[in-house]
Amino acid sequence: MKYNTQFALRLVPHGAVKPVITYGLDHDIATITVAEPMVITFNGDLTTDQHVFYIDFNNKTNDTPDMVIEIDSVSIEGMCLDRFKWAGLYYPRYPEPWASMQTKVLEPVLEHTTYLGWNGRWELTFSVPIFTWIHHLEHLGWIYS
Repeated sequence: MKYNTQFALRLVPHGAVKPVITYGLDHDIATITVAEPMVITFNGDLTTDQHVFYIDFNNKTNDTPDMVIEIDSVSIEGMCLDRFKWAGLYYPRYPEPWASMQTKVLEPVLEHTTYLGWNGRWELTFSVPIFTWIHHLEHLGWIYS
């Protein structure tokens, strides 16, 4: 079974050099430069299953320390809740030699972050039908099948 699903993500770039991202929903959709605040949208039929929306941030170098992408909002089916963006996971790729000089263990996965300061992948895993996923995310109680 397929369900029409609407998804929007608002990104805000920070820094003098503009970030380049690849984004997708289960597979690559596009590679773009985030030169100013922008909204990435998806509207299409998704199968009853788990899906992953992701952003790959790859062009930060040691010469661009102030380059950052902020995930300002995530809207699903027209609903914009902070919990949607906080449900994402961020897998930073820490740069060398900085990473090896740290005295504490660096986290391989960061939860509840919307500030992408390193190259890496931010992903939001959700299931369709989307309202069932929202029901679980919001801890709204049991769902009878």
